Amino acid sequence: MNQKDHAQVKTIPPLIPLVFIVIAWLLDKYVYVWPIPLALNIQMIIAYIIMPIAALLFIMSLYFFISSKQNPEPHTPTNALYTGGVFRITRNPIYLGFLLAQIVVAIKLNNLYVILTLPFVGYFLNNWVIKPEEVYLEKLFGQEYLDYKQKVRRWL
Repeated sequence: MNQKDHAQVKTIPPLIPLVFIVIAWLLDKYVYVWPIPLALNIQMIIAYIIMPIAALLFIMSLYFFISSKQNPEPHTPTNALYTGGVFRITRNPIYLGFLLAQIVVAIKLNNLYVILTLPFVGYFLNNWVIKPEEVYLEKLFGQEYLDYKQKVRRWL
């Protein structure tokens, strides 16, 4: 497979939030315990709202990949540009789901560090994964992808 066959992402995308969750857990366990400064019942309400949204983003995204016989792994070739379903709301529903799931993990662990790492996760997803994917999709689909980018935001 040559470099034009897939996006030149710098890592496997789920590793980004996973690494930061582990770092946050280690900080909380071995450096300083920093709980989320909200009552646990409020945290649980937030988690119960966010969890199904994250799950829906994952399920609806994976439905597209399965129905179009594509692999969601960005190191594989793409043969279709899907702009329907959840992709009408955000160009990156899986990565948005990662961020929402990270909030749920933070609540489950009652670990403020996990929340505070969200900007770093967003930064690395943007620069190591999303931007290389966008370059690839622009080359592959041209004006069709540029039009889609004009209509639908990267995140929300």
